[in-house]
Amino acid sequence: MVGNNLETIIENNKVTYKRYFDVPVDLLFEVWSSNEHLAEWWGPDGFTLTTISLNFSNGGIWDFVMHGPDGHDYKNKIQFIDIQKPHLISYKHIGDGEGDEDVDFQSKIIFESVGDGTNLTMEQIFSSKAELERVNEKYGAIEGGKQHVGNLAKYLERIK
Repeated sequence: MVGNNLETIIENNKVTYKRYFDVPVDLLFEVWSSNEHLAEWWGPDGFTLTTISLNFSNGGIWDFVMHGPDGHDYKNKIQFIDIQKPHLISYKHIGDGEGDEDVDFQSKIIFESVGDGTNLTMEQIFSSKAELERVNEKYGAIEGGKQHVGNLAKYLERIK
């Protein structure tokens, strides 16, 4: 991966986003794992974030609300499956915490040191190709993922 261009790959039930960031791996991992950082960039364009609780550990839960630009609040819960600082964060989206598992997928965030920078690979894995297509149709998941990585890039530019 060269440059700061985002590469998006769609294969069957998986969407992979790849991008190089000109920041050390420890910093990139930190902005994915600290509530103070997450509040500044998480989500697609126009969204803001309120964390209810964050237990950043294997098996831990992150309970949060994404506030959409349309004024709608989207409750979310994530369970961390495998954290290997500073190279991997794997988690499962477990719905809104109120029994609604409308969006059910796993994410794997891989951080790879490259010289002074870091290659980021974000994989979103759905139960089937049909489920990926449904979530993309209903929520614009693929474009949202692109904006999510773009907002991360903008935040890193501000703090580096």
